[in-house]
Amino acid sequence: MTRLQSDAPRGGVRIVGLVLTVVVGVPFVFFVWIALSSRFATGSGDPHGYGLIFGTFLALVAGILLAMVVPLMFPTARRGNAYLGSLIGYVIVAAGLVVSLLTA
Repeated sequence: MTRLQSDAPRGGVRIVGLVLTVVVGVPFVFFVWIALSSRFATGSGDPHGYGLIFGTFLALVAGILLAMVVPLMFPTARRGNAYLGSLIGYVIVAAGLVVSLLTA
């Protein structure tokens, strides 16, 4: 009986991690889409660049939150590697967003 009780919290953390990943990931993808569509749009849908500026800023904030909650979906033994991969992915995406902002 103690075996079932010790497995329950780990499964709960993984479910909460999955829910938080979806809750934070959807706005992150939306903000990245706003920033990149503003940067690479051919029309004049964003003449002043506010979509690029605020989209980049909000994507960076949502991205760091996402990088912290994605590893919660993984088992405890793999969570350290998941944090490393998540942060490396965040740095790559953040660098791309900042480069697209500064080269606009």
